[in-house]
Amino acid sequence: MKKILPLIFLLSLSSLSAQEESPLPSKQQIIYLAQARDSKEALSLYRTYKKQLGRHDFEVLQQIASVILEQSAKSTNPEKQILGLFGYSIGGLSAPPNLLSSALASSDIQLQLAAIQYLGRMQEDYADTLLNKAMSSDFLFTRLEAAFILSMRKSKSATGQIESLMYRIPPQLRSFFPEFFAIIGTSEAIHILRHLMDDSFHPTRIAAILSAAQHGRDDLLPPIRAAATHLNSAEQEACATALGYLKDMKSIKKLKRLTNNSSSMVKLAALHSLFLLGDDRAAAKIALEAQNENVFAISLLGEIPGQEEVLVPLLAHSNIQIRFNAAFALLQRKDPRSVPVLLEFLIRDSRDLGFQPHSSTGNSMRAWKVISSSSQKTEDSFYDIRALTVAVKELIITASLELPESDFLTLSHKLLAARETELVPRIVSLLETQRSPAAVDLLKKYSVTAGAPLIRTYCNLALLRLGEPGPYKEIIKDFVKDSRSHQLIRFRSSLPWNVRIVENPHTLTPEESSSLLIHSYETLSREQDEEAIDFLLEAIELGNVENRPVLAGILLHTLL
Repeated sequence: MKKILPLIFLLSLSSLSAQEESPLPSKQQIIYLAQARDSKEALSLYRTYKKQLGRHDFEVLQQIASVILEQSAKSTNPEKQILGLFGYSIGGLSAPPNLLSSALASSDIQLQLAAIQYLGRMQEDYADTLLNKAMSSDFLFTRLEAAFILSMRKSKSATGQIESLMYRIPPQLRSFFPEFFAIIGTSEAIHILRHLMDDSFHPTRIAAILSAAQHGRDDLLPPIRAAATHLNSAEQEACATALGYLKDMKSIKKLKRLTNNSSSMVKLAALHSLFLLGDDRAAAKIALEAQNENVFAISLLGEIPGQEEVLVPLLAHSNIQIRFNAAFALLQRKDPRSVPVLLEFLIRDSRDLGFQPHSSTGNSMRAWKVISSSSQKTEDSFYDIRALTVAVKELIITASLELPESDFLTLSHKLLAARETELVPRIVSLLETQRSPAAVDLLKKYSVTAGAPLIRTYCNLALLRLGEPGPYKEIIKDFVKDSRSHQLIRFRSSLPWNVRIVENPHTLTPEESSSLLIHSYETLSREQDEEAIDFLLEAIELGNVENRPVLAGILLHTLL
């Protein structure tokens, strides 16, 4: 017994000595390491802290994630700053005003636009102050985007800021501005809009007339009626369209006279307005114009019930412009006969087809212009043809969900089989929304397809989110582990406000592989259990450092 007691005493001393050599990590140590830009070491120390605590400390994790986001947003590298803002967005947090102010002062236009897009979703009072600051940017495009968001927010300063900008740029660019004043809608803004209807530059007058009509400003009908008698045919066309949008029954006689106008565009606009005012005979006359290969008439038939049989023969037309616009109009009528022709334009081939808007002389009617060798023409075009082409294709796919299910599934199957990478996220998302047995079967079919990892993983992710039994969770976890060493966060080009073809929130849109990785992390973390948090922490600690801000945003979203 005497020998045993000294041994126990020596072991106790040894244990105390070891504890003195390796003290327990504290919260302050962990946060200090994170603030010292050593996130990897901070998370390594946190693992020891968590093991001794026996559970996760959400407060410490939130501080680590917040530090990562702030450091990224404070970086001198514009790409890192954009990722920081995106991380704040995913986390559902408000970025500090000083970081947003710094982004708006950057010499990088993409960072400025990212900050403006972020501000467009914020409800805080300081968002308007920062948007006003953006109105002083060196880039006109930044100022116009800021003007659009100030208009949408109906900011008190919007009218004055936008009017001031309008008079500082060449008169030829004023045609961008009537839309802003029409959106704001205050008496002061409408007074300026009315003044722009008398602008010396006729594109500005046309834009003012159309903006008033599109926003229901029937208080501006008198100057629109007066302008309908002007000699400029483009202005007559805009007025004819506006009278229909504003349901001006007093102008029916005037519209009937305009149907005899020498300009086919004025005639067509007047016919469309008469149809909107209840004259069904106008529809047959528009159909006749469509049969005469007027692409704007073809496009209008997409809004007019009962004209499907006029459109069907045009699907076989030798002119690619007529063929596409007829198929697009028929899709609007929810007619499945459009699908085979639309597939010609959705599936890429050696022609490299793209799309851009094609407006009538008075800018009141729109069709789509199909262009070949689109990749080569992007740099020379006013539009970002690649971004616009993807947007048009996604619009077609989304509209196809309104077709009979068998036709929607046929279109989805053909596109997945053709491996149309850019369209995979939208197709899989719609199949997931459909949730029918046939849609799930299609997802399962392509979840095991060989040679197409992006399609395969997107389908596995959708099946996991749908709660289908199978190895989907493990497959997604393996994908994330294999991908975490690569920098995969990349963004698509975004369309400017004036060519967005759907109501589009002001968000950065990740490219396909980036979107897949982000959605995978979000799906795995949505259960908010210990395993999910451990998985995210491991990715932040061991993965590519460039991905950390986005992962930190997902972590914060999981914790809050």
